[in-house]
Amino acid sequence: MKFSKRTTAAAAAAGAALLLTGCAGGGGNAAQDGVTTINYWSWDGAPGRDIVEAVIEACEAEHPDIKVNYTELAQTDYKPKAAQSLGAGEEIDVLTVQPGSWAMEVEDYLLPVSDWSNGDLVGKFGEQSITQAERNFTDGLLSAVPVYSTGSAVGVYNADILAELGLEAPTTWDEFKALSDALAAQGKGILPVTMPADDWFQDEMALTFVGQEDPEFFNSVRYDDGSWDSDAYVTGLSNYAAMFENGTFDAATLDMDYTTAMTAFDEGKSAVVFNGSWEAGRILTGNYGVIPVPAETADKASLRAFLDVMLGIPAESTKQEAAATFIDCMSTGAGVDPWATALKGIPAVSDYELPEGTLTTELQQQSYDTLVELISNPASDRNNLGAFSDHVGANVKQVLFGTMTPEEAAKDAQAEFERGTF
Repeated sequence: MKFSKRTTAAAAAAGAALLLTGCAGGGGNAAQDGVTTINYWSWDGAPGRDIVEAVIEACEAEHPDIKVNYTELAQTDYKPKAAQSLGAGEEIDVLTVQPGSWAMEVEDYLLPVSDWSNGDLVGKFGEQSITQAERNFTDGLLSAVPVYSTGSAVGVYNADILAELGLEAPTTWDEFKALSDALAAQGKGILPVTMPADDWFQDEMALTFVGQEDPEFFNSVRYDDGSWDSDAYVTGLSNYAAMFENGTFDAATLDMDYTTAMTAFDEGKSAVVFNGSWEAGRILTGNYGVIPVPAETADKASLRAFLDVMLGIPAESTKQEAAATFIDCMSTGAGVDPWATALKGIPAVSDYELPEGTLTTELQQQSYDTLVELISNPASDRNNLGAFSDHVGANVKQVLFGTMTPEEAAKDAQAEFERGTF
């Protein structure tokens, strides 16, 4: 059973006064021996158990009166199981909220952030992060705070392979074609690029090329009744298809799922892998660098970026003060370093700097700077629509295989979007 914010806010107000860094709110705390135990739910990879355990250790050290019990679910199971548990009133004090349509589906189970923070916490985040967080909820009522952002699509390249060829990291279509030609001439069977052929990611790649043509395209169709059936989408999709037609990208990658594409790169079988920025942590493990998806000219390079993780407090939590303290710690305090240093995402907290020693080479620093620049200045939001993205991505692959024209794909995407069956 869902319940309204008005009902839950009234219930929360009946609890004891809540203080978080001088902020008042509602909700009591059940403590034993001076320690309050809270239940924190998330999915694997957000940022994942190993990192979360380090986050919890840092936050418990900073706040010894709080203990955190962590429940991690598989990402594929998280949304239905978390929603079901919220509806059943299960004891969840901190909930990781997935940005996008799911955030709006569960917003009635969450307290508005203003109920447990008077603005001091919100003021620690960058303006873009708060704006994107508000876009996840009805009427922009902030019901979870941002933690970090990711972007897609972006490339990770093997600097050793490029050095052997005597080439710099490619930033334009022509430079990437030169890389492909050089690898073919070398004759070692190394692919110029691998990437997931999964439908959702092919949508990501196509929209990256569309964003080079029209940076406002996706936000227009997502928020302002713009049309998929547009010249910008047709041109961007045509440009993407041309990369396969002229041999810049090898069609072999279109037979690879996510794991196969990443493994091929890790084994040195491709010079570049395209994926989301969440895979950029590889630069800490080898001689790898980050590049944007090449554009016609380097100044057009871009990606779409959006919040990847948000944290909220379920309205039925009886431990809101401790929950708010943990959220503050993980998103702006001692709990940031464990996930930020793993390059899981770009922190939403303003003016964050990685601890000294995280980046140990010039290439790592250049790559991180590239990520920050791209994600901080995206072409548009990466506020995807789940099943719709899969549908559009399947059409993208048909264009790449030559069984559908870009114009047909654009018309079909608009028709599906208007049906609203996603």
